[in-house]
Amino acid sequence: MTGADLLVHSLYAAGVRVIFGMPGSHTVAIYDAIERHSGIRTILIRNEQAGAFAADGYARVTGQPGVICTTAGPGATNALTGIGEAWADSVPVLLIAGQVNHDRLHQECGNYHEIDLESILRPCTKYVGTVMDNQQIPAMVAQAFHAMTVGRPRPAALVLPQDLMAASFSPLPPGEGPGVRVLDSGNDLERIVGLLPNPLTPGPSPGGRGACTKAAALLAQAKKPILLAGGGAVWANAGPELRQLAERLNCPVITSLNAKGILDERDPLSLGHARSAKGKAATTHADAMLAVGCRFTEVMTGFRKLPVPARLIQIDINPGEIGMNHPAEIGIVADAKEALQAILAALPATTASDWSDIWPTARSAKLATSEWLIDTLRAELPDDAVVFTDASEMAYRMHTDYPAYMPRSFFYPSNYIALGWGFPGAVGAACGLALGADPAIAKPQAALVVSFSGDGGFVMTCQELATAARYQLRMIIIVHNDNAYGAIKHLQRLKFEERYRDTELNNPDFLELAHAFGIPARRVEGAASFADALREALDQRGPFLIEVPDQWRYLRH
Repeated sequence: MTGADLLVHSLYAAGVRVIFGMPGSHTVAIYDAIERHSGIRTILIRNEQAGAFAADGYARVTGQPGVICTTAGPGATNALTGIGEAWADSVPVLLIAGQVNHDRLHQECGNYHEIDLESILRPCTKYVGTVMDNQQIPAMVAQAFHAMTVGRPRPAALVLPQDLMAASFSPLPPGEGPGVRVLDSGNDLERIVGLLPNPLTPGPSPGGRGACTKAAALLAQAKKPILLAGGGAVWANAGPELRQLAERLNCPVITSLNAKGILDERDPLSLGHARSAKGKAATTHADAMLAVGCRFTEVMTGFRKLPVPARLIQIDINPGEIGMNHPAEIGIVADAKEALQAILAALPATTASDWSDIWPTARSAKLATSEWLIDTLRAELPDDAVVFTDASEMAYRMHTDYPAYMPRSFFYPSNYIALGWGFPGAVGAACGLALGADPAIAKPQAALVVSFSGDGGFVMTCQELATAARYQLRMIIIVHNDNAYGAIKHLQRLKFEERYRDTELNNPDFLELAHAFGIPARRVEGAASFADALREALDQRGPFLIEVPDQWRYLRH
């Protein structure tokens, strides 16, 4: 057995079935072990940054850690932006990076691709470790998954010297090899382990249960309580409990971007995104708020303009988030699902909540003008379509105006906001939805994935058209083309007296670009032709690109 063999067996035991990446000279032993193991499928991407974005998209849509494998040096650092996005948005992504021979690490002796990857990756991972003895591999894989899946989900990284991956050795039984110190976040104890069991997500502590009782009393006394769901509620699968609590209180549910669809936005208790017209019509009246797994980030709050009542209850798995951006009267450090269950159990049968004077206005609220592109997209897509949006002017409008009907069905690079994320993220999601338990079996009727990008962001990662075509992924690729970095051009217009510099773009012919990869494509103008193109795309079994040329939205008449 080689070090690479033990790595692949350990990854498979941890549940890994799909790895994104591209082979390099420092990881060929790993790819050979994957080939001989046959239980893990590799998805060849054409750029490591896009590969990390794809692993991120895979994790967001499946709820399982995504994995990206890169060669040493520039391969790993190229993936760094994607790892940073996963860190900022609380997504479990594992980076497996090759490295130079272990006996020459940190010597700067002229080995190609050499660099201190641990120091580079440490700020954006919960755990990073370099294998210095192949006997460490099972424990280090276990520690990486422990870090990613216990508490707040975030990335981890394993750095694997090429000589150890190729070296043959005889593995020791679990627990007999070199130990690895693992932090048990539930008990705050350090222990030496071989392979960790599947971790349990911590529920409310005895003190936390008392806080849940107090929270129930506060909500019962409030005249107009409101529930705000964040991404933590989705990762905890707390949608049913959230809906049950809203029903008991007959109160509105608003969401952050990462929780869109946790309650079907057609549900009478849902007012959609907190910044939507419906959400804004309610938040100014709320006298108490229960925030569940929500960080109150700058973008989500409309740059700190969201009205937050003084009587704030905040549930978060990460104690550092409690009161971070708004003082919390009651803070509950726990899994969102278990905390909501405890609050429901303690909630009195009768509450003071009464939104009857606000419901009609809030439910009918809408912006004065709508976007035909967004309205047409929602009207034509099936309810279970999964939409990935890139950083762009139109996508920002979609946060509030595109209704999501299911959890894990609408995504955006919500906090790091890496331009170019949307399309490769959608590629990763399409892979996650298309692969069954047996990675060799594709499901052609898997849920449709849609990527929505501006022209600037799409060009940054458009090489992944090769990946979409290679695996015939069922996805619609929409390019909203205004020939500009629209968001930045808007800032130049508003704050710098329309002195435009380097925001107007020369673009390729996007239809010809798609055709070069063997992907059918259409260019549309207006709602009717867009709807027709969407219907054509829905009939395809593989990828389909739609270009929507559009005047820069702030210059429309």
